[in-house]
Amino acid sequence: MRGAWLLVAVAALGACGGKKKQKRASDAAPVEVLNQPIDATGGGVADEIEPNDGMDTATPVGEGGAARGKLDTEADADYYGLEVSTAGVLSVHVAAVDADTGLEILDGAGQLIARSDRSGKRVEEGLPNLGVVPGRYTIIVRGKKAEVKKPKKPKKGAPPAPDAPEYTPVAYELTTTLAPAAQGAEREPDDERATANSLILGETTSGYVGWTGDVDVFKISLETLGAKNVIDLEVSVVDGSSVTLAVADALGTPLVTRKGPKSMALIVPGLAPVIAPGAPPFVYVTVTADRSNPATAYQLRASQEPGAEDVDSEPNDTVETAMPIPAERTEITARWAVADVDCFAVPPAAAARLLTISVDTQDDADLALELIVDGKVLAKAETPGKRGTETVTGAVPAGVTAIARVRGADGSAQATYNLKVTEGPPQP
Repeated sequence: MRGAWLLVAVAALGACGGKKKQKRASDAAPVEVLNQPIDATGGGVADEIEPNDGMDTATPVGEGGAARGKLDTEADADYYGLEVSTAGVLSVHVAAVDADTGLEILDGAGQLIARSDRSGKRVEEGLPNLGVVPGRYTIIVRGKKAEVKKPKKPKKGAPPAPDAPEYTPVAYELTTTLAPAAQGAEREPDDERATANSLILGETTSGYVGWTGDVDVFKISLETLGAKNVIDLEVSVVDGSSVTLAVADALGTPLVTRKGPKSMALIVPGLAPVIAPGAPPFVYVTVTADRSNPATAYQLRASQEPGAEDVDSEPNDTVETAMPIPAERTEITARWAVADVDCFAVPPAAAARLLTISVDTQDDADLALELIVDGKVLAKAETPGKRGTETVTGAVPAGVTAIARVRGADGSAQATYNLKVTEGPPQP
């Protein structure tokens, strides 16, 4: 991902009239079409001048301006030249039309720096927050050839299949906006640690998964984190996208990775980062998504909360990072969130024993429980239904650590639950 934070400008094709909503295509964000002339404040309106199929013949378009063009074939590509006079945040959008389009931006050397390819007819393409410096950029609007399925062999005596309909040229409108970077928002480029945005505990920032392959990296200082406090991270909903949040320490060691369901918020509660000896007091948070969305910004918040010995803390998603249950305790409180997995280690005993582990929640979530011994699932419980209790029982040999693993059975809600361990003598 290259560039800086960016505002969104949307225009759409049509004669003067009122607003109407377009139906959604695929899982893209909703697109609102404005049936009125383009607002070309600052840059004017440019009609494409053919030929414009290369950088040398690109049709000029101004900052804060607009352009009208036409895709004559499915594989057509129209080039527009933009001269940027001052550093800022560039927003480029192609309004939804009755064709599958793509949008690309090249730098002055002709290198591709951003691409929007959301797939489907009547889907807006856009690059909402591309950081630019003074110089020349090239904007490309592409048509995308529809995939042609191989026709089935007609039955004997059946009439021949009709010819494919001829392609109808599609008119489109392109808008551009150049603005200063906004405070409290992601600033591009931020696709690696060297250019990461700083995020202070207790604050919220906004950003975009603005184009195909966009990566946003944020750096959180731990210097103000209390000795017994933990970090809660939350990413808001990005409509039509499945967001992934990954946390790593300053040395690059992964701590937590979560991928949320489509169009759902993602939460990592109770992160207790451990600073390796000699390592800087930072963690890095990376936000990506399976699908770009140039219309909907996400909100990322990092806050610190009091930790407690009888409450679980992250990372504990794997058997290797399981949270130890203190030997003197038989019950702890834990929080489960969307896409979470919680593992707890029951310390070994000198003699063989029978362990009974239960998970009880009164929240609106359906949890599943597993008992793992020597790397194998010894018992599991997954009773359908929310607000219930899951219980597993199994024999554990002497000197062996048992693992209790809690998963979400439906992935639809977050919950607080109690995990209880009961130990008894082995049975024949």
